[in-house]
Amino acid sequence: MRDEVFTEAALKGGSRGHTMKPAEHSVARSHRRTAARDGPAANAVPERQRAVVVREASQEALRAREASVQTHTEVERLLGQLREANERLIVAAVHAQNVSDDANAEAAQARTDLAHLMDATREANERLVAASAHMRILEEQARQGEEDYRRLSSRLLQLQDEERRRLALDLHDSTAQHLAALTMNLDLVKGPRNALDARSRKALAESRSLAEQCSREVRTLAYLLHPPLLDEMGLLSALRWYVAGFTERSGVHVALELGEIDRLSGPVETALFRIVQESLSNIHRHAHSPTALIRLASTTDAVLLDVQDQGRGLRDDLKQRDGTLVPGALGVGIQGMRERIRQFGGTFDVEFTDTGTTVRVRVPLNEDAS
Repeated sequence: MRDEVFTEAALKGGSRGHTMKPAEHSVARSHRRTAARDGPAANAVPERQRAVVVREASQEALRAREASVQTHTEVERLLGQLREANERLIVAAVHAQNVSDDANAEAAQARTDLAHLMDATREANERLVAASAHMRILEEQARQGEEDYRRLSSRLLQLQDEERRRLALDLHDSTAQHLAALTMNLDLVKGPRNALDARSRKALAESRSLAEQCSREVRTLAYLLHPPLLDEMGLLSALRWYVAGFTERSGVHVALELGEIDRLSGPVETALFRIVQESLSNIHRHAHSPTALIRLASTTDAVLLDVQDQGRGLRDDLKQRDGTLVPGALGVGIQGMRERIRQFGGTFDVEFTDTGTTVRVRVPLNEDAS
C-alpha cells in the first residue's frame, strides 16, 4: 500500500510539484492496470524495478520536454525569419512599385520622344524624296543639255568643214584664177621692153613676182582648208601630201607609218585629217620637237591613229602640282578634236611622258562611222 501511494505521488510529481507529462501518465496507468489485474502478485514487484521504470519515464518526459523546447525555439526562429522575409518582401514590393512608376514614366517619355523622332524622320524622308526628284530633274536637264551641246558641237564642226571646203573652192576657182590672169597680163606688158623705162620694168618684175607668190599662197591656203586629195584620193594620199608640205614649211621631220586602210566615210576621213593637222600645228608651235611620228592602222573593228613628238609641248603648262591636267587648259583645238571623235563614238586621249606627248585616237568601224 505504501508502494502504491509512492507510485501515485511519483506520478503526480510528489512534494516537488512536478507536473506529469503525457508519457508519465501513460506509464502510471499501465502500472495501475497491471496491479489491479494481478492483485497481490503485483505487490511482489521489487521497489527498485518500479523506481527504474519511473526514472526511465521521467527521462523520457525530460527528453520530450527538451525536444518541445527546441521545437519551440526553432519555431520562434522560423517565425522571426518569416517576419524578416515578409518585411523584405514588403520593402521590395514598395521599391518595385516605385521602380515601375519610374519605368512607366520613362517609357511614356520614350514613346513621346520616339513619336517626335518618327515625325522628324518622316519630314526628312519627304525632303529627301523631294530633293531626289529635283536632282533627277537636274540630271535629266544636264544630260539633255550635254546631248544638245554635242549635237551643236557636231553641227558646228560640220559647218566649219563645209565652210572650209567652200572657201577652198572659192580661193581655187576664183582668187587663184584671177591671180593667174594677172600674171599672164603682166607677162604681156613685159613684152615691149622699149616702151618702159628701167624703173617701170623693175616695178613690173616685182609685181609679177608678187602675183606668183600670192598665187602659191592662195593655192596652199585652199589646200590647207580642204585638200582636194582628201575627196579624190582618200585619207592616205592627203596625209602624204600634207606631211611633205608641213616638213618643208616647218623644218620638223615627220615619219609616216601608214597601214593598209580602205576608204572610210567622208566625215571620218575629214576628222582624222583635221586631228593630224591640229596635232602637227601644236608640235610646231608648242613642242619644239625636231621630229614627229604618225601611225595610222586598222583592226577588225576600229581605226587607230597616234601622233607622237619628242618635245615638252604644253605638258608643264597644262599640269597642276599633283600631275593632273588643268580642266579646260587643253584649248579649243584639242577640245575640238575630242568632239570630232566623240560624234563617231570613238575615244581621244592625250598622254604626257618624259619622252614627249602622244595623241591617241580610236574610231570604231561601224555603220555610223563608215
